[in-house]
Amino acid sequence: MFPTSGQCLGIAAELRIADLLADGPRSAADLAAETGAHAHALQSTLQILTEDGIFEEVEPGVFANTSRSELLRPGVPNSQFVMSQFAASEWLWNCYAKTGYSVKTGKAAFEEAYGKTLWAYMGQNPDKGREFNMAMNEFSATLGPRIVSGYADFGKAGVVADLGGGTGTFLANILTAYPSVQRGVLADLPPVIEQAKARPELAELIEKGRLDFHAGDFFESVPAGVDLYVCKQITHSWNDEKLLSVLKRCRDASPTASIAAAELVLRPGVQKFVKYFDVMMLVTMAGFLRTEEQYAEVFKQAGYELRRVVPTETAFSIIEAVPVD
Repeated sequence: MFPTSGQCLGIAAELRIADLLADGPRSAADLAAETGAHAHALQSTLQILTEDGIFEEVEPGVFANTSRSELLRPGVPNSQFVMSQFAASEWLWNCYAKTGYSVKTGKAAFEEAYGKTLWAYMGQNPDKGREFNMAMNEFSATLGPRIVSGYADFGKAGVVADLGGGTGTFLANILTAYPSVQRGVLADLPPVIEQAKARPELAELIEKGRLDFHAGDFFESVPAGVDLYVCKQITHSWNDEKLLSVLKRCRDASPTASIAAAELVLRPGVQKFVKYFDVMMLVTMAGFLRTEEQYAEVFKQAGYELRRVVPTETAFSIIEAVPVD
C-alpha cells in the first residue's frame, strides 16, 4: 500500500488534466508541455491513476478520460475538482505523517504538527480557510440536495439554524427544497460568515429575509428561538465532552428545538471510506465517528432523546434527537 494515489489525484486536478483531455486522448508529453509539468513524471502520475481507474491509457503514454476522471473537472455535476486538491493538502498529509501520535494519545496529530488547533490555523491562514470552505461547498453541492431530500421533517420547522454551516450551501439547499421554512440562520465563525454574506448565490435568500447570520463560536453561543438545529458533518469533530457542551447550549437557547445531525454513522458493513474518514477526524481534530448507541448516550446526557436515524440516498444519515424533560 503506497500513499501516492491521493497526491497524484490532487495534482491531476490542479493541472486540469481532465479538462485538457475533454476533446480526446493526448500524450503525456503533450500534456506536460501545456501544463509546464515534467513529461516523464506526469506520465508516471497518470499511469498510477490509470491503475486506480481514473484515467485510461489508450496506448503507451497516451491518456483519455473516463467517467471517473470527468469528475475532476470544475462545474460538472458531482464535481470533485476542489475536494481532490483539498484531500492532497500539505497540512493534511503532515497530519497523516504523525498518525502514530494520535493512535498513542487520542489527541490531534494536527496540534502536534502545528502547535494549534485546526480552526485556529484556518483563522490565521485565510487562504487555507477559503480552500477548506470551498471543499465543503463542493461537498454540499454534490451530496447536499440528496441528503436534504431524504429528511422531509426539515420542512416542518419554521426556523432552522445550521451550526458550523460554513458559507451556507447546505442551509440554502434546505431553504430552497422546503419553502415552508420561514427562516434559516447560518452560524459559524466571523470570517466564514463574511465569506457567506459575499456569495451571490445567497443574495436572493438574504433579500427575501429567509437567511440570517450568527457570527460567533458555538462553544460560547448558538442562535436562540429556533425550531431545529442542523449539524452537518460537525459532531464528528469533537469528543463527547465538547459535543455535550454544544448540545447543552442548544438546549438552553431553544428548549423546544430538535436536533438533526447529518453524519456518517459507524455500523457493521459500512463502506471502506467511512473508516478512513474516521481516522482523518482523529488526526485532524481528535474527533471520531460514532455508532447509533454512542449518539443516543451523548444526546441523553444533554437532555435529548435519539428518536430515529433516517437513511438517505448517500452514505450519510440524519440522526434526529428531540428534547425531553
